[in-house]
Amino acid sequence: MTVLSTLSVCALLLMGLWGQSRSASGDDGISFLLYKTVDEAGRAQLHALPFADGEFDLESQPRAVSPDDESVWDFAASPDGERVVYAALGEMGFSDLRLAELSTGKARPLLNCENGSCSGPSWSSDGEFLAYTRRNVNAFASGLLSPPRIWILDVASGETAPIYSDSQRLGLEARWSADGEWLCFVSPDEQKLGVFNLTGGETVFYPTGTGETCAWDRSRPRLYTTDLWQSDDEWMTHLIAIDAASGEKVDLSGAGNAVHDSAAAPSPDGDWIAFKRKELEGPGATRGSQIWRMQPDGSRAEALTADPAYDHGPPVWSPDGRFVITRRYPLSGPGVVPSLWLIDLATGALRLLVEPGDFPAMAR
Repeated sequence: MTVLSTLSVCALLLMGLWGQSRSASGDDGISFLLYKTVDEAGRAQLHALPFADGEFDLESQPRAVSPDDESVWDFAASPDGERVVYAALGEMGFSDLRLAELSTGKARPLLNCENGSCSGPSWSSDGEFLAYTRRNVNAFASGLLSPPRIWILDVASGETAPIYSDSQRLGLEARWSADGEWLCFVSPDEQKLGVFNLTGGETVFYPTGTGETCAWDRSRPRLYTTDLWQSDDEWMTHLIAIDAASGEKVDLSGAGNAVHDSAAAPSPDGDWIAFKRKELEGPGATRGSQIWRMQPDGSRAEALTADPAYDHGPPVWSPDGRFVITRRYPLSGPGVVPSLWLIDLATGALRLLVEPGDFPAMAR
């Protein structure tokens, strides 16, 4: 890619200087379940639990990824599963991006966001670029509270630029499509979900009252997000599928279905979507969310958990598609501690993986 300059990425695209995205090759070796814990000093630490030969290694000690003196805000594993970028919190609400090699556990600075806060990394499918959220300090707000904007970073060179030349265009929580052609992001000024085409530079906005970003289908330019729906006097959160090319929208939760659905996660083979569901009425109604799965057209929806004593976090698939991992949080004490559990899709059995643990993600 030509060196990024003060021009926006959009301008570079229109000049024809953006390289063609390539699919990440990856390998069939060891994978890791990444997750966070909080130490006695209140610092969030990043850990990695090995996954090899179709099983998690529960006998060995999970590997520490971030140094003891750093606090991790959020993170994203590279498509090949060999690296992870995380936002390391500093003083006064600042955060820089660090890059860690999972095979060695060594971390190094990737992007120094001087007088600002960088977070929310998302890798391109070829592992060459990162989209991230940048908040610069100004006279009215700190690096944590100032308006967010989407930037792109060339991982190898360290060159970085905003995707829009218009500094008033805000965005956060960008997610890169599998083909490298699209970015979705939350647009706080529009109060919508933005979908940016990296080939043509156009942006289309879709209504959403939830503020949730999207998840992309693994094989086509189709995204999954949420929107608010009203039935009589009650508001519900439904899962929506959007074709990025045509703009066609489908309500996967089902019109009139009294549920709060969110956190869609497509399976590795693309045959299923795991998601969170809170039923609002009927025998399945619970205080917390449960984990469900359905096919990409919304059919064959089925519950994978049904424990009213717990709230379940966003689901994560194992690389082979045999398991779904979720965070469980007790809805009453004592001992209110988040933990990570494995759902065996063949048997329906649940197994404890890590306690305490939160924010799971697979590094494939």
